[in-house]
Amino acid sequence: MSGAWEIVPRDADLGRTLDPVSRWSELDVVERFNIANTWVLSGPSSALRVFTPGMGCILDRDGDQVTSGQVRSIYRRMEADDDGRVSDVTTLGFISDLDELASRRVFPQPSKVLTSTPSTFTAAHDVRTGPVETVLLAYIAANVGPAAPVANRRQTRLVLPASLGRGGSTTVSARMDDLGRLVHDLAEAGRLRVDVQHDESTGTPRLLLSVSAVPDVSENVRFGPAESTATGTITSWSYKLQSPELTRAIVFSAGELEARSAAQFVDAEAETLWSRAREGLVDQRQTDDVDEITRAGTEALAEGATPVTVEFTVADGPDVEVRRDYDVGYRVGVELPDLPEAVSDNVVRELATSVRPNAAEKVSVVVGTPGATSQSTKQAARLNRALRDIALLKRSL
Repeated sequence: MSGAWEIVPRDADLGRTLDPVSRWSELDVVERFNIANTWVLSGPSSALRVFTPGMGCILDRDGDQVTSGQVRSIYRRMEADDDGRVSDVTTLGFISDLDELASRRVFPQPSKVLTSTPSTFTAAHDVRTGPVETVLLAYIAANVGPAAPVANRRQTRLVLPASLGRGGSTTVSARMDDLGRLVHDLAEAGRLRVDVQHDESTGTPRLLLSVSAVPDVSENVRFGPAESTATGTITSWSYKLQSPELTRAIVFSAGELEARSAAQFVDAEAETLWSRAREGLVDQRQTDDVDEITRAGTEALAEGATPVTVEFTVADGPDVEVRRDYDVGYRVGVELPDLPEAVSDNVVRELATSVRPNAAEKVSVVVGTPGATSQSTKQAARLNRALRDIALLKRSL
C-alpha cells in the first residue's frame, strides 16, 4: 500500500500557482464518512512557509485526488540545541472542502436577509419533504449554494449535482440547524455519501459536491487475522462494545404537556443480546410529521443501541486495496475473536493513513456504529448527544 503522495498548494481563489511541496517529513490523513476529512503536514519551515491563511492544498496519491481543503492551523517552532544546530519546523492542519457545509446554519426562511437591526423570520421552520437526496441538496442549495437566496451566504464556486431521488422518503423541519450536521444525519439515514472535492475538469477551478450510494462489499472484502479466511490481513486490532445507551426510543413530537404525541421504537436484537431494555427520550418538538418522527427514532436506536468501535491496522497485500476495493462508508466484513457480528453494521467510519518519506504507508481502519472514531469514548458519545439536545432547545426558541 505504498504510494507517491503529492501536496499541491492552492490559493484562496482555488488556483494552483505554486509547485507541489517537495520537502516534508510527516503526513497524517484521516478520511471520514460524511464528516470533513482532516490532515496534518509537518516539515521544514523553509518549504511549508508558502501556506498562509486562506490557502489550502490538493492531496493526491499516485495521480488520484484523495481530498482537498483549506489550512485551518499554522504552528511554527524554532529550537537550537547546545551545539547551535537550529531546527525550524512548521506543522499545518487542514480540513477538507466538505467543511463548507458546516459553515452555515439552516435558516427557517432562506430568503431572509439579517442585519444589525433585529427583525423576525416569517416561518418557524424550513420544512421539506421528499427523497433524502433531494431534501439534503435543497437545504444545501438554499443556505450555501451558488444560487442561495441571500447573496452574502453563497459559495459561488460550489457546484451541486441533480438529485437522483435516492435514500427513501423523509420530512425534515429545520430551524437554525448546523447544515453540515443535518446533511450528515440525512446521508447516514439514506446510506449515501456526501463529499466536496476540488475539480478542474472544466478548466476553471471549482468545488464539486457529489452524492453517491455506498456499497456493501462485505462478501468479498473481509478483514481478519492471518490465520482467518479473510481476504484482508489485520496486523493489530482492538474493539470496544458498550452496554446500550437505549434500546427503546420514545419520541415526543409537537405540542405541550398532555397534548404532545409519543411514539416508541424498539431494537429487539439489542435487547436480546444484552438481556435488558433501556428507554430514552427523543425530543422532536418541532414536528408532528410521522416520517420525521420515524427517522428520529430510527437514528436514535442506531446511535445508542450498542455502541461499537472496531479499529485495526491493515497489512500490505494485493487482494484488498484501500480506495480501490473499499472506502469510507463501505460496509465490509470483519472476523475478530468473540466479536458478535450482529452488533455492528461494519461501516467504515474512518481511514487513517500515516505517510513518511521512504517508508511504507500505515493504514488504520475504524468500523462500527454511527459516531465511531479512533478516539471514541462513552463520555464523548454522551457529550455529543447532550450537545444535540442543547441545539434542539436553541432551535425551539
